[in-house]
Amino acid sequence: MPTCLILASKGKKGHERQALAIAQRLGLDTIVRVVGERSDTLTILSELERIRPAVVIGAGRQSIAPARAIARRPNPRPLVAILQPVVWRPKEFDLVWAPLHDGTSIPYGRRHRLETLTAPSAVTADERARGAAWIASRVSDLPAPRIGVLIGGASRAHSFGVDEANDLASRLAAFAEAHEASLLVSTSRRTGAAETAILRDRLRTVAHIFVDPTDPASCAPVDPSIAYAGIVERATAFVVTADSVAMLSDAAATGKPIYGWRLPGGKAKFDLFYQGLLDHGAMRWFDGSLKSWKYDPLDAASVIADTLGASLGLLDHAQHRI
Repeated sequence: MPTCLILASKGKKGHERQALAIAQRLGLDTIVRVVGERSDTLTILSELERIRPAVVIGAGRQSIAPARAIARRPNPRPLVAILQPVVWRPKEFDLVWAPLHDGTSIPYGRRHRLETLTAPSAVTADERARGAAWIASRVSDLPAPRIGVLIGGASRAHSFGVDEANDLASRLAAFAEAHEASLLVSTSRRTGAAETAILRDRLRTVAHIFVDPTDPASCAPVDPSIAYAGIVERATAFVVTADSVAMLSDAAATGKPIYGWRLPGGKAKFDLFYQGLLDHGAMRWFDGSLKSWKYDPLDAASVIADTLGASLGLLDHAQHRI
């Protein structure tokens, strides 16, 4: 089977998972190399003859240099895609993915640039199936509807402190009671220990599952990422904090209703992202109501995989391209 070499930026596990999800959709074997040092480029180049990849996917800013070095090799060479906006010489890559709301586009690079409204969801089909089985074992006593609550945290653009956690917890509890719903909650590593404790304590009286990725015991025996995937798969609708493009993108890939939860702060590019979700019909802002609606799923990972797959008429002989 053809091989995909993933160059994953050091410390950016989410970017690596996005690339893995795309490779899985392509049906490719994968090899991951974490990059972040200058010496990594030489190491990667020295491995190419042995790995002989059909396609290389760079994930994140630190992957640009080694991916560019591969793209500059004389033909035959692998197809080289990068999941990161590139300003300097983007035409050296075969494909540059960037979010539609990104502000670094330049006219001469657009021919190689693929834009999608959402980010590629890192949740794979296998993770959804395993997570759904775990959720099924836990929700027999939880009333429907079961609402997925995906909580990010403080970022460079948004604030999320104890006041925001208290407000969110209070509104979620009232929301669950008003609609006789249960909550499938996942915090993130950005949520914060104090904020997570507030949410956990204030939601004790609500029928819920609470997954804390900093506390694997909260979802044992499965990994928190599997439990999160199960929530994405089994929830009938979502409440998602607006700081997290990744969580909003995961929810939007399902085609299920999303209620966005506003946080203090923001940037113009995030406003463009939210407006895109609103215009598509994927999201409405949380107002305490619970309605059902449908929209075409926004599965960016499949769009990227389909685009690469169309180019991979190369795949019949790609193993001989280096």
